[in-house]
Amino acid sequence: MFKKKTPAPVVFPAELSSPVAGDFVPMSALKDEAFAGGALGQCVGVKPENGNICAPIDGTVSEVTETAHAAVIQAGEIEILIHAGIHTVNMKGEGFKNHVKLGQVVRRGEPVLTMDLWKVRNSGYDDTVIMAVSNTKDFAKVEALVTEGKVKAGDGLLKVSK
Repeated sequence: MFKKKTPAPVVFPAELSSPVAGDFVPMSALKDEAFAGGALGQCVGVKPENGNICAPIDGTVSEVTETAHAAVIQAGEIEILIHAGIHTVNMKGEGFKNHVKLGQVVRRGEPVLTMDLWKVRNSGYDDTVIMAVSNTKDFAKVEALVTEGKVKAGDGLLKVSK
């Protein structure tokens, strides 16, 4: 009678959408050495215009932090880390809200996290939203589709190729 919601299959090359509207930040310009150096996989950032952070692709939530500043979405073979702000784990959840739970199926564009930009900025943290393919090494190529400028939530941001 009721079908369990399952994510759509991933078709390669897969396109990951921007999780938030704002100004594009290339990986090399991220103000976190782990992300900028690729230790957490190929990634890009967006300096957000608002704190509404959405799913970049259909998938299943495979990890959520207690502090609501990050989540991981599994889309087929692709592991996508969405990280709201830099070093914001130190805020211990203040200014963040999860809209998802572990195991939940999400569709591209659905809310995942909310970040209070005013609170983050006034606490002295960088509010850049980072999207990383944490298992980059499993793919032939993970590349940015944008090099500069403004992006809207839902615009293509990363392409993952087998």
